[in-house]
Amino acid sequence: MQISLDSFDLKILQVLQEDARITMLDLAAQVGLSATPCARRVKRLEDEGLIDRYVTLLNAERLGLGLTVFVNVRLNSQVPKSFETFEAAIQRMPEVVGCYLLAGQYDYLVQVRVANVEAYRDLIRERLIAIEGVAETQSSIVLEQTKHTTALPVPII
Repeated sequence: MQISLDSFDLKILQVLQEDARITMLDLAAQVGLSATPCARRVKRLEDEGLIDRYVTLLNAERLGLGLTVFVNVRLNSQVPKSFETFEAAIQRMPEVVGCYLLAGQYDYLVQVRVANVEAYRDLIRERLIAIEGVAETQSSIVLEQTKHTTALPVPII
């Protein structure tokens, strides 16, 4: 269900994606509202589910997680139990930072952040291919990240 948004709402969403720690006074000034109506709009956007949550983005390189790998996974069976088993196992792996059910040649695309190739090798050998129902994996190691954002494109009216 799409929610009706005006230009103030869209600007609020855009600014909060850039800096979720911005003060309400600064946010209001940037979007052209006074603080109280701006705060009401933010609360409404939260209540309506447009603002899902506020997070802190950590620097993976500084944490020693310099290797990103995308893994295509094919299951050996297309029954609900296979999907449930795989998804439950993936939820328990902190190295997995993204997992997407796909249409096409593979069943899942899994994004992994680890320290190095050795750590990735251990994850694949000891945990990922050990998940019941995993038939095949194909790994793509990221050499350089040319763009990464958590911001969604906010339409401009």
